[in-house]
Amino acid sequence: MPSYQQYRPMQPPRKTGIGAGGITAIVAAVIVIPALLFITVTAGLMTVAKNHISQGANEPTNSYGNASPSDPNQADPEPTSTVYRMDERPGYESMVTYVTDKLDHYKDEILNNTMFMSEYRIPDTQDGTDYMTGYMAALLGTVNEAKAAADETSEDPDALDAKIDSYRTTVDTLEARFKKGQALGVSMTVTGNDGKKYTVDGSKSITLRPTWDELEQRVAKASNSLGSGNAASAQKLVELADMKLSWDIDEGFRRCPAFAGTDDGDNKALTKSETFGFYCPATPNAIYGNRSMPDWNMTYAPAAGVRHELSHHAIHMRCGTIEPEAVMQNGVNRTEGVTNSYAVKYMGANRALIQQSIDYAASTGHKQYRMDAFTDRAAERIHSGQCNAG
Repeated sequence: MPSYQQYRPMQPPRKTGIGAGGITAIVAAVIVIPALLFITVTAGLMTVAKNHISQGANEPTNSYGNASPSDPNQADPEPTSTVYRMDERPGYESMVTYVTDKLDHYKDEILNNTMFMSEYRIPDTQDGTDYMTGYMAALLGTVNEAKAAADETSEDPDALDAKIDSYRTTVDTLEARFKKGQALGVSMTVTGNDGKKYTVDGSKSITLRPTWDELEQRVAKASNSLGSGNAASAQKLVELADMKLSWDIDEGFRRCPAFAGTDDGDNKALTKSETFGFYCPATPNAIYGNRSMPDWNMTYAPAAGVRHELSHHAIHMRCGTIEPEAVMQNGVNRTEGVTNSYAVKYMGANRALIQQSIDYAASTGHKQYRMDAFTDRAAERIHSGQCNAG
């Protein structure tokens, strides 16, 4: 996965990627999610009634095996009731498809979208991951119930149809509550493929994270002097964006190896000694800082450097990628330049310090950070949600 770096005014800082929702924590805490396909819900499921109803009594026979003549004094037999099966009702198969697709949609999102928690505003905490896991378990429980009810029978077809509709209503209700952070209203115990039991408390709710627009405005309006020094102020800016600043720069490089781009022939990858900060799409809740860079002791850190890194995250939030089509200019990837423009226009970055960084980078062969009319327009389009090519 490509990473993105940026220069400081005096020394070449290296930037990468992006940050958004604590993917490391997500993967660790949501490791049960991939197992959900193999999870057995052991409690909280409806009991499936299996009625064995006779389809009618055999007529009496005489000793020769022939039917006995009717006794004119014998009362007529009771009419046989019609019995209906759940899976033979017209809406059953489409309902199963509907609830299964709902489960698969969120499973795929969690497994393949590193921005899942940020986009759904789930807090990057244990409570947040427990809530997300509980939601997935509740969806799975509903799917399992629906499938287990296939052979349920009744003489009342309307009752079966109502139950079929109830499964759709259940998953829709769970989804609506999940998107608001409300208590799911379902409690159950599930067994993961690791054999461990996971208890889901459906009475717990969570407070959703602020919207990205709110977080972005916090950063844009914030002072560059928030702490006792430039590094501390930069860290507080990152926290205002509901993200974390990690000083383990090597971990950042492990997550997103340096991207040796060739956008314009001079887009050389920065070395570690040139890297100020690192933003990796695989860990979108984190920005990695390089303590060995003197920039962290300068105004550049809170006034330009960190705001550039946060802008990578902003583009990721708005477009689902740090390299949307809008950054391409005649086949040249202008990601870093567009990110600089975004930082100046919408994240409160100091244009003069950004420009110093751009000039220094260009002097050492890294021209991908320059801003111009194209990068400004692209930043404007991305901020308005227009991520496609202009």
